[in-house]
This record gives sequence, C-alpha cells and structure tokens, in this order.
Amino acid sequence: MLKKLFMKRLGKNQKGVTLIELMAVVVILGIIAGVAGAAVTGSFSKAKDNTDEASKRIISDAVQRYVLETNPSPAATIGIGDLVAKGYLSATPSPNQSGKSFKIEYNASPSPGAYKVTIAD
Repeated sequence: MLKKLFMKRLGKNQKGVTLIELMAVVVILGIIAGVAGAAVTGSFSKAKDNTDEASKRIISDAVQRYVLETNPSPAATIGIGDLVAKGYLSATPSPNQSGKSFKIEYNASPSPGAYKVTIAD
C-alpha cells in the first residue's frame, strides 16, 4: 500500500529533462565549442607570426650593431652564426615555420649598411 502511494505521488510530481531538451543543450554547447575553437586556432597562428617578426627585429638590431662596430667590406657576408659567435646574439634563433631559417641579405654597395632579414628555406 505504501509502495502504491509512493509510486502514485512520484508519477504526478515528475521532475527532470526530456531527451529533446538534452539534445538542444548538446547542440548549443557544440556550436559554442566550434566558434571558440576557430578563434583559438587563429590566435595561435597570429602569435607565431608575431614571434617571427619580433625575431627579425632582434636580428636586424644585432646586424646593425655588428656593422657599426666592425665596418665589414662591401663584399662581406654576414651570417647568423657570425652574430652568435661574436656575442651579438645569445643563441641561433629559428622561425616557427618548420624547415626554414632566418637569412641576412647584406649589401653595402648602394648604401653603407643596407641589409634585410628574411625567412628562407
């Protein structure tokens, strides 16, 4: 008798979520996760590009100091290894793009101290 009374009350006072409500919540969470994932992926790519640009500026500053202090000949080549060996850079930087490296193009002929830092294969 007590069991029948308990089951009868439970039947009238049902609380919970339906399958449709649960599916709606899962779909909404999926949409939010997709949008957030796309935003985060774009941020990683932008951060890598910003890091490479900062490395280029650091190398350019090191080349400028090297050129001002050593006054190399117009035909001289300046490499990253030279800058590290002589203390202008603490370590050899590497770009975030795999299989690539920084390259210094130095040309003193048109104007003294003209140089450019690029990322090359």
